[in-house]
Amino acid sequence: MDQRGQISIEYILLVAIVLVIVVVFGLVITDQSEQNNVASAVQLGATNATANLVFGNNSQSPVKVTNVAMTGTGQNISVVVHFSRSVADQQPTILASIIQSLKSSGYNNIVNTTSSVTLTTSTTSSGTRHIYYITLS
Repeated sequence: MDQRGQISIEYILLVAIVLVIVVVFGLVITDQSEQNNVASAVQLGATNATANLVFGNNSQSPVKVTNVAMTGTGQNISVVVHFSRSVADQQPTILASIIQSLKSSGYNNIVNTTSSVTLTTSTTSSGTRHIYYITLS
């Protein structure tokens, strides 16, 4: 065996190992990035809605978004938006603002009910990446 063949095989193995590591980390980073984008869009939509409600009605006390909690792993993820006080009366307005924020972020597969929003991301022939169930608390 000549030395040049040995070096090229070692180089190919090194490149293959690095490529596998990059692909694995890429998949993890893609999922986390998508979840961060969805959480940011939901929080922005809820914050805009509560601000508009206070600006439109001076007698209403201010409401702030205290937390956006994501639970679940795999395909189904629950997103619960927590507020500083009850927003039961304003729920349809807040959900509409969340939908608008999600659409402006580029998400289109959105189903709205009276008490929640369901977002499906990356629907392809190979399946669905995530289904987000967004509710208000």
